[in-house]
Amino acid sequence: MVGGNKNSGAFKGADLLNKDLKRNYIDSNILYEEEESFTKKIKAKFRQTFEKFPKILYPKRISASFSSSIIGHNFFNNQKYKNSDIVHLHWINNGFFNISSIPKIKKPVVWTIRDMWPFTGGCHYTLGCNKFTSNCQSCPQLKSNFKYDLSTFNQNRKLKYFNKNISFVVNSNWMRKMAEKSTVLRNFEILTFYPSFDIDNFFEDKSENNETINLNPNKKIILYGAQNIEAEYKGFKYFLDSIDYLDKSKFQIVFFGNFWKQEKIKNKRIEYTNLGFINDIKIQRKLYSIADVFVATSLQEGFPKTVAESLLCNTPVVYFKDTAIEDICESKIIGGYGANYKDSKDIAKGINWVLENEQFSKNIAIEAEKKIKKNFNSKKLIQKYINLYQEILNKD
Repeated sequence: MVGGNKNSGAFKGADLLNKDLKRNYIDSNILYEEEESFTKKIKAKFRQTFEKFPKILYPKRISASFSSSIIGHNFFNNQKYKNSDIVHLHWINNGFFNISSIPKIKKPVVWTIRDMWPFTGGCHYTLGCNKFTSNCQSCPQLKSNFKYDLSTFNQNRKLKYFNKNISFVVNSNWMRKMAEKSTVLRNFEILTFYPSFDIDNFFEDKSENNETINLNPNKKIILYGAQNIEAEYKGFKYFLDSIDYLDKSKFQIVFFGNFWKQEKIKNKRIEYTNLGFINDIKIQRKLYSIADVFVATSLQEGFPKTVAESLLCNTPVVYFKDTAIEDICESKIIGGYGANYKDSKDIAKGINWVLENEQFSKNIAIEAEKKIKKNFNSKKLIQKYINLYQEILNKD
């Protein structure tokens, strides 16, 4: 089961897994928020609105995703659910799934954790708050002054409803460490299955057709992109600050993804191109291939697939250390340059290092490509899931 729209990273990840399972003769189906009919759209909109309602009590809350999962769609009568032997949850928010339904699922549950929400008091990324390791209260993201608040309510519900019927899977060592520290999941076994990436469609594209992209041939290209660039956990402000430490005359920045306010980048007085959200794999591949460096300033993330896509196209990356990216990259050895955490000046240093050591940076990006193909491929991932499914069913 997966909530969200079909363009979300969670849905794409679940869809890739579903297709791989089918290719391996596993009868797999995705149950998601369907929008074929007007009635279903209205019901989904109602649930999404109701899900957001409790946050109204916190008018000073910061602009970041925060979910309670107090409402969800009734899937128990759905034929896909009835026919299943195992229920596999992915990203389940936005009014899609009520966690009080978990004890009612009389089947084994596998839950692939896509962000930190399953073990927090409601935030999808904690942004430095460590209350999820003890008691969620006086939530900094809600700007709450109450000891017992919505975050406490949510954490307590998870402690109440999560049971040993659930097998939790994460896709990075960083996420596993976070989950194991949490009050909600510290008594559960957390399995680490590295994600697979679209190896078939992401590779260095040497074709000369650059007509769709307006680039300055006299400048080095910095690529920066995400589904929602300015989401707090993406660390965009640290990239913005890094620009002040660069020789702006030498660079053009190319952005892809949803951009809410461009004034911040305009004020930096650096040449840039904003391509907006791109859903065309060929254009994405071309962007990665013609860029000189890809910058990923994620502060907290299961694993940003954009980093892997860039490396598959042999473009080195600059990233923050102490993040999930270190499952692939090792600073100046494989993948690119690891900057000190939340250090904008070091991000700029990394960009310059990559460009000053162009051939070496290319070579270590190629080494990262080999590592991704070896360890982050669908054959390994699918076999791990099949083994897990079999182990679960053999217990019954």
